[in-house]
Amino acid sequence: MFKFFSILLFFSFLFSSPLSAQSDYFVINDILISGNNHTKRKVILKEINFKEGDTIYINKLDKVLPQIKLQILSTGLFNAARTNIKNYNTSTRLADISIELEENWYVFPVPIFELADRNFNVWWKEQGRSLDRVNYGFRVSHYNLSGNKDPLKLKVHFGYTRKYEITYVYPYLSKDAKLGIGGSIFYSENKEIAFQTIGNKTQFAQLPDERKLLSRFRIGPDLRFRPNANNFHGLRLEYHNNKINDYVLTDLNPNYFLDGKTDIRFFFIQYEYNHDRRLYRHYPLGGFLYFINIKKEGLGVFNDFNNLSVTLGVEKHAQLQEKLIFSTRNKAKTNLIRSQVSFANNTGLGWNSDIVSGYDLYVMDGTDYLISMNSIKYLLFDNNLNTVRWLPRQFRKMNLTIFLRANMDFAYVNEKTYVDTNSLNNRVIYGYGPAVDIIFFNNFIFSFEFSFNDIGEKGLFFSNSIAF
Repeated sequence: MFKFFSILLFFSFLFSSPLSAQSDYFVINDILISGNNHTKRKVILKEINFKEGDTIYINKLDKVLPQIKLQILSTGLFNAARTNIKNYNTSTRLADISIELEENWYVFPVPIFELADRNFNVWWKEQGRSLDRVNYGFRVSHYNLSGNKDPLKLKVHFGYTRKYEITYVYPYLSKDAKLGIGGSIFYSENKEIAFQTIGNKTQFAQLPDERKLLSRFRIGPDLRFRPNANNFHGLRLEYHNNKINDYVLTDLNPNYFLDGKTDIRFFFIQYEYNHDRRLYRHYPLGGFLYFINIKKEGLGVFNDFNNLSVTLGVEKHAQLQEKLIFSTRNKAKTNLIRSQVSFANNTGLGWNSDIVSGYDLYVMDGTDYLISMNSIKYLLFDNNLNTVRWLPRQFRKMNLTIFLRANMDFAYVNEKTYVDTNSLNNRVIYGYGPAVDIIFFNNFIFSFEFSFNDIGEKGLFFSNSIAF
């Protein structure tokens, strides 16, 4: 019997690693980073929740190493990340964490050919695929200008909207890498204007001589405070000056700016806070997010606009099985100042990502709203594929991920003023349906949804985003 246990002990030792055989934890001695030819080391260390001297338990390694990888890929700065444990010392219980990176392509000087409408589906189905509703020009974007995850974006485009814009953010102003600063300047003008919402669809108008009907200008700085990888505070001050042609006021909508105004000027100050513990933030695979946004529009300087709004939200992403993920995103917004808001400033649902499945063609303007977006996602494919040798190094290997998704969304928009014909306001709406999400290079996301809504409509809808 003793001989049997001796043999068993020998083989147990032989087939187990020294790391797991001799201890149940180790202390991080160093974090070894390679492949960051342009990105500063401090940028990478800021994104992960571990540092030298931290203790990691062996039975948590299968979660810790993938978590570090996803936190780094969430920056959008890298095509690939590999994590491992090196240089384990059995006597001191010290070990190094190795992070091997492949940097992304950061500079995108590209011509612009983009749609002016809210989304592809509105342009395709509502606007007859008109090329008159296309913007063209050029854009130069550098997503990592000095290696400090500091994006610089320059945009000039013509066509449906004439626009000039420059934005820059430097997130590591202080030595402790917690304080950042940014700013933007924006100007645009349109010969066609969205002047009213009828049947929960935006109505447009322009004059035969194609004179300018709307111009917008804004400028402002912002401060950012990020004490750690999971918490972010932002404070932004901005000046706005928007103008419309007299034709809009007299013939289209006298409440476009309220009180017979053809232009408004106002300052706004905004505070936002995010507590973000999502895994892979571009397409969350686990974790949660809390966020709050408080915005005061009109600081008593011009008295053209006065509003105070609060937006709250929470996301939760839970792994039900190895490849099955449940996600829920819930967001609520309210105006604390209850006076009437002009049409131009009364946006609700139907913009950006706040869209209920099956309602891509509609907008629900409103003073207050609540939206709940829920899905179950199944990982169908995830692999690195070789492309062609003549492409730049960053594109020779492409990560391709495909998810199947089932949606069930709900929303309610409260609006007391602009209610004529807009029957989707002041009641619960819902939509559902299957979808396919395709992710290229960890950053480019394309979604195809076949959705149904509660007013009996159905259709195929397309959307895309770039996760920088």
